[in-house]
Amino acid sequence: MRTNFYRFSFLLIVLSLSCNHALIAQAGWWTWLSGSNTLGATAVYGTQGVPSVLNHPSGAYEQNQWKDNQGNFWVYGGTYPNLDDLWKYDPVTNEWTWVRGTGTANVTPTYGTQGVPDPANQPGERSYGAGTWTDNNGNLWIFGGAVNFGSNNDLWKYDISTNEWTWMKGSNIPDVSGVHGVLGVPSPLTEPGARTEAYSTWTDLNNNLWLYGGLGYDDGGFSGSLGDLCKYDISTNEWTWMHGPNMLANLPTYGTLGVSSATNEPGGRYTCSVWPDLQGNLWLFGGGANGNRNDVWKFDQLVNEWTWMAGPNVTNDLGSYQTQCTYGPNNYPEARFESRASTYDKCGNLWLFGGMDAGVLNDLWVFNTQLLQWSWQSGTNTPNQPGNWGTMGVASATNMPASRCSGVAWWGNDNKFYMFGGPDAGVTSGFADLWVYNPDTSCVANCAYPFAVFIAPNHICPGTCTDFTNLSSNATSFLWTFNGASTTTSTDVNPQNICYNTPGSYGVTLIASNGAASDTLTLLNFITVYPYPPPQGISQSGDTLFANPGAVTYQWYQDGNIIPGATNYFYVAQSSGSFNVVATDNNGCEVEAVIFDVIAGIQSAMGNGELAIYPNPVTEKFTIHNAQFTMGTAVEISIYNMVGELVKVVRPSSVLGPQPFVFDVSYLSKGVYWLEVSSNEKTFRARFIKQ
Repeated sequence: MRTNFYRFSFLLIVLSLSCNHALIAQAGWWTWLSGSNTLGATAVYGTQGVPSVLNHPSGAYEQNQWKDNQGNFWVYGGTYPNLDDLWKYDPVTNEWTWVRGTGTANVTPTYGTQGVPDPANQPGERSYGAGTWTDNNGNLWIFGGAVNFGSNNDLWKYDISTNEWTWMKGSNIPDVSGVHGVLGVPSPLTEPGARTEAYSTWTDLNNNLWLYGGLGYDDGGFSGSLGDLCKYDISTNEWTWMHGPNMLANLPTYGTLGVSSATNEPGGRYTCSVWPDLQGNLWLFGGGANGNRNDVWKFDQLVNEWTWMAGPNVTNDLGSYQTQCTYGPNNYPEARFESRASTYDKCGNLWLFGGMDAGVLNDLWVFNTQLLQWSWQSGTNTPNQPGNWGTMGVASATNMPASRCSGVAWWGNDNKFYMFGGPDAGVTSGFADLWVYNPDTSCVANCAYPFAVFIAPNHICPGTCTDFTNLSSNATSFLWTFNGASTTTSTDVNPQNICYNTPGSYGVTLIASNGAASDTLTLLNFITVYPYPPPQGISQSGDTLFANPGAVTYQWYQDGNIIPGATNYFYVAQSSGSFNVVATDNNGCEVEAVIFDVIAGIQSAMGNGELAIYPNPVTEKFTIHNAQFTMGTAVEISIYNMVGELVKVVRPSSVLGPQPFVFDVSYLSKGVYWLEVSSNEKTFRARFIKQ
């Protein structure tokens, strides 16, 4: 009881002191968490790398955002001002950290060498809407956007653990046209053209990065709205043109509502809202091109087809604002673009705030991908509304963010909607305020039906195993099928050590059930097993051991212990023993070779010189030489076997000098021995082999 009392007392203290945190937020209410409520507020940087509740990024337009695998929120760059700052927000501590960047405008990129991380690398200022992804390994990616008002098609990766940027793909000059190659065929030469307003991006369940549309350059070098869909494979560093035209985009081809078709196309558009569902389908809402739209589309990767799922097929529709907190076919938002303040919840549903049509909006909507219906959650249907920030950290029914477009948003691990920044109707500078909305669960359709979803390390070497992480929701039982694995089925929640021995590509199926319903997810070619690495062997020449050349890396071991620095394809044995080498190919796959009972003839000297004996191995006689002894030095020569037993002592009748001395060992049995030559001042030892 005492423990519970102290825990409760501590909670009261936290609630009373943390007045700027959303712990006290109410369901269906907004809370202003941090930052400035002044339009165009400059950043409060603090000390780089040090979090603080006082820090916050600048108010800007079209910042670039991520959510990392630990649940932290990130922003980079933006427009008005055009910055190169990288920021991280921790929703648990309500603190911003200025992670990287100069804090100045219009900084040009430092590219370095493509594919090579470096602390000096940085993408420079990124404005007018770059594309961003978080991959399944937690790395942050960014593509294109504007640098000094030129469009780019460069692709960058940021490693959070090393705080380093890597220029991965694309050109380091602006305004380049696309090279789409052959539809559906990956190629190292394929690259989408330079573009801005390109934040229609998805990371799929196989860790591929998808990009749709934007404003930029087609294969002919002409600029305008684009409707191409491209996929980037991280493992091969290759783009694939998957769908849509490779020239300036056409108008949408809607087909029949709810029916997929190879000819369906959303058409050229930019600044859409996008999200993935739990089955890995890619969804898209609205955007601009030849007018603004409020249609909903789904792309199914398995059939490579678009489906028009909901919303009107006309431009500039005014929407239908019915009663808040209800779903229905006649309740949907008006057409808009620059609705970047959108994200998706753990049920795979879209949450959307604001955007721009005839004015700037402040309405909050949720789209349910199972019902295919909208629910208006908060805000008004009147554009250009002022905000009511209330008291920082205090939720209130009267709190409301000002109308805005092109802010950024995240879904928190606490199942709340977070939003930062975005400009008002002037679109020349943005707010620097961070908000959280705590949904009223009675206004949101539940997702009690099961959703099957999983991830796993899926590019592996032959003979190795992988572990599957089950991310399914609302399920109580699971049935897995692993094509090509040594274990073909499992009912475990998170199957471990699923082993694949044969190179190839293999599918995985998961059926998630809850007793009332089930959901099946099949990912074709999900597991890639690399080809066998070249076989290895070890040959010996004297004391030098040779592995087969051609691998990427090598590491030598002696008697099971790593030999530091022994990373070439050959190694000179310093002592006798058993050796093995692990060679790694360009896929990171390892192959090992072993050689036993290597006898090394390397001298081991004690004193201030070196003892040489030759030939070694010896059959009858060898020559002893040591320049450390001067003429007239009296020495004693002793022979020991390998267990340290004295075999013979010789005191030469003549003194040993700098000239070679011939020594007879024909009487010895075959084996390994130690030769010791000593005087009153020095002792030298060397190992030799009697054949």
